[in-house]
Amino acid sequence: MDNDNEKIANKLRELRSIHGYTQSYIAANIDVKQPTYQQYEAGKRTPSIISLYKLANFYGLTTDELLKLCVPLDNEIYFDAPDYTSRTLEEAELSSFKSDSRHSGLNNLELQLLYYFSKLDKESKNELIEFAQYKVSKLKH
Repeated sequence: MDNDNEKIANKLRELRSIHGYTQSYIAANIDVKQPTYQQYEAGKRTPSIISLYKLANFYGLTTDELLKLCVPLDNEIYFDAPDYTSRTLEEAELSSFKSDSRHSGLNNLELQLLYYFSKLDKESKNELIEFAQYKVSKLKH
């Protein structure tokens, strides 16, 4: 196992252990099979760029934070961590959402609206559509 794979494997095991997750749970959340994730933690396989991106988002980190291999795991305790980042999981998800190439033509307000809209249940989405239609009809008069 080379040094980088070993560092990534150790960090993935540490993150999983601290959060109390199983390998199967993480694998399902990043869209890989459990044996593949097990190989990541064993240092026998290097996660793809997509898997690293999904792992970072899963833990509410940026890929930079994940690949530095020194991340804050607790607000009070740092394990060789850089300065604490106050990024919330929601901010990380919104940032990830904005970087999706399918949203390249949208401005920041449109992206935020689309992001929060995607989090709503069907009934709430219908209510929001009706409200938007109402607001547009008022602009026409």
